[in-house]
Amino acid sequence: MINPEVCHLSGAYWIKPSREAYEQKGLTPELKENRFIYYRLVVHLDEPESLELSISANSRYRLWINGRPVLSGPCRGDRWRHYYETIDVAPYLKAGLNIFAVQVWSLNTYMINDPKRSEQPLFTIASLPVGPRLAVSGLCKNREGEVTANLDTGVAEWLVSVDDAITVHSDEEYTIFMGAFAERVQAARIPEQWKSSPNPGGNWSPAEVAEPCLGRDDAYPLFIVPQLPLVRRPIPLLYEKHREFVREMPIQQTGVFALSFDQLADRNGTVEVPPYTTAVIELDAGELTTGYPAYPMDQGGGACVTIRYAERYFQPGHEKANTVRDDAVNGMLKGYADVYYPSGRSEIYEPFWLRAFRFIQIEVRTADQPLLLQRPWFRESAYPLEAKSFVSSPTAWIDSLWRISLRTLQLCMHETYEDCPYYEQMQFIMDTRLQALFTYSVGGDTGLVQKALEDFHSSLLPEGITQDRFPSAVGQIIPSFSLHFIFMLRDYYWQTGDHRLVRRYRPTVDTILEWFDRRIGVSGLIERIGYWEYIDWVPEWQEGEPSACKTGPSTIHNLIYAAALQAGAELNAATGRSQVGEEYKDRSDIILEAVERLCWSEEKGMYREGPQFEQYSQHAQLWAVLAGLCEEERAKRVMTAALDEPGVLKCSFSMSFFLFRALERAGLYHRTIELFKLWSDLLPLNITTLPETPWEPRSDCHAWSALPLYEFTHCLLGVRAAKPGWTELVIEPDPLNLEAMSGEVYTPTGVVSVAWSRSGDTFSIWGKVPAGIPFTVRWSGRIERYYPKGGNFSESAFLS
Repeated sequence: MINPEVCHLSGAYWIKPSREAYEQKGLTPELKENRFIYYRLVVHLDEPESLELSISANSRYRLWINGRPVLSGPCRGDRWRHYYETIDVAPYLKAGLNIFAVQVWSLNTYMINDPKRSEQPLFTIASLPVGPRLAVSGLCKNREGEVTANLDTGVAEWLVSVDDAITVHSDEEYTIFMGAFAERVQAARIPEQWKSSPNPGGNWSPAEVAEPCLGRDDAYPLFIVPQLPLVRRPIPLLYEKHREFVREMPIQQTGVFALSFDQLADRNGTVEVPPYTTAVIELDAGELTTGYPAYPMDQGGGACVTIRYAERYFQPGHEKANTVRDDAVNGMLKGYADVYYPSGRSEIYEPFWLRAFRFIQIEVRTADQPLLLQRPWFRESAYPLEAKSFVSSPTAWIDSLWRISLRTLQLCMHETYEDCPYYEQMQFIMDTRLQALFTYSVGGDTGLVQKALEDFHSSLLPEGITQDRFPSAVGQIIPSFSLHFIFMLRDYYWQTGDHRLVRRYRPTVDTILEWFDRRIGVSGLIERIGYWEYIDWVPEWQEGEPSACKTGPSTIHNLIYAAALQAGAELNAATGRSQVGEEYKDRSDIILEAVERLCWSEEKGMYREGPQFEQYSQHAQLWAVLAGLCEEERAKRVMTAALDEPGVLKCSFSMSFFLFRALERAGLYHRTIELFKLWSDLLPLNITTLPETPWEPRSDCHAWSALPLYEFTHCLLGVRAAKPGWTELVIEPDPLNLEAMSGEVYTPTGVVSVAWSRSGDTFSIWGKVPAGIPFTVRWSGRIERYYPKGGNFSESAFLS
């Protein structure tokens, strides 16, 4: 959670371009459009020893020091939280002249009125459109601790230049949601060597001082909240790591000059593209990645360089099919593309925004000058997730799916959790709830989860419902996602035992549940709830909405609501409001009684999609189990029918976690081996991350699909919390059809080691739990041992 604190930028000022800086480019500051701005500061430092730099911008920035990229930001916030970063930049300094260069992208978020406008700003940026602003604060000190330079904006002599070289573009197919964008760059208009030279090209003028930088605890004039209320970044900085492309892909185009990867293999290698030539090269990063590519080149005046980013190769006519990802012989690359017009000078093109890709295609069209192209590289960047858990098994698909799932999760973690890095880059509540559980499974990190809970709490609308995705400049509501906020809060409580944070968000829980209560109709069920009633990408449902929603109550929505009432009851009881908890439990019972009375089909042995609505889905059955409407033998009957009966609508990857949980609760977890085939069948396709859906993948990296991270640790190894905060454990593996498995699972109370194997009719299990942590081992379906003081364990028994 974000706590008020003294702002590290207090004392500095926001700076902006002067009217003169705009007029030098024939522009006016009143122009309501997105624009890039360049800021520079040159300082002379004698024996620089330390410099802690705090920085923010509106709306985004990327910082270089002495030509070296340092970081991007600010962390994504909203109208009431404008984040800043603080970083030790001493390793980037040198004795003598030092150049601080910042590229700022200013977004007019009020321009968002048409999702298909190519020039509109990103949906994921939610700050006010107050124009291009930069704020920097830092005191450089020498070895004696003496201040040798003050870098504060408003104090130091920062210079500014307004960009007229870069425009952003998109198209409906790839960036309709504007989580990503592509650039079109006239490089000759960019100030030459502005990141590294004491005397760069271009027109520079002193930056104009705007308003003071104010944080939450600073005294506001007339107590008015500032336009950009500064809050320190609550999560770690993203890592940036140098990476190289690993291979050249075969080119199927005819009539083009094929560039050779071998010629670029040496870091200093150069290949010449002759005048009036079209040349193409396609490169493989080895696995899907996110980061900042760099393309060094020289000469090439009048040329055009198009760089296309793709997750996979698509077979023409089968773009929605699950085909081999790296089949360059039968496939083609599709995706958004940067378009760069070289200046004719020696230069390195670095796109401003983080790119998601596995493959890139570089197409060069020269004019009357040759273009010298050097080997490109990229700086991989993502959230610094530390994987402290691991699993291993002689069954090959286990290790492969673990590795691929882990990479999928990490590439969907940046300044927020993301549904996918290639398209929207949006933080959705249901997606994030699953990603949080997967994060706990591999390393226990809670930083990004705490930020997500605060984000979704901050998205609450006056009517009492959260937005389904946030931060976002464009509101969107999937009502059921608000219920997943409650589940996410309960998950956090079980992971950490943190009562304080639960109490912080109890009012949000109350507000959400009351919003649904107001939508109970004459049948006693919630109905016609409005907005986007999405549940899952089921082919038989239009836009992912259960068909029953169009005619009346939806069984699925009511069961999720009942389960959320139960979660709300648990959270209230855990934090001293047992009376409210009892009220929520009673309200849940009333909903469940109505579902049982109106939606149960004795003939089918399942729940209809709605009263008198004769359609059946796995979703309705699994939520009936998770809400406790059917238990024990009846739960087995319902879930068996959900798996085996023809015509039952199937869950995609997005709902598979809940399907697995229902099978687990019904005592049918062994049936998940059939479902795991959806994941293992993807491995021969040479995937490196998991797609959005198992059958028609739009995105090739979607972290709600990283379910194996949870299943392998919690179910196959069987390590689970028996009490909130993991102060007591249960180890109860389900071996499925595997012969053996081992691994380590990180918990807040320490690492748990587990290994088990089957030999003939004997099942053996052994491992270690941190000292002082009570735990129970259950195996062979019925045998149990209790260890009150933690430590080592070793058991074996005949299989039942």
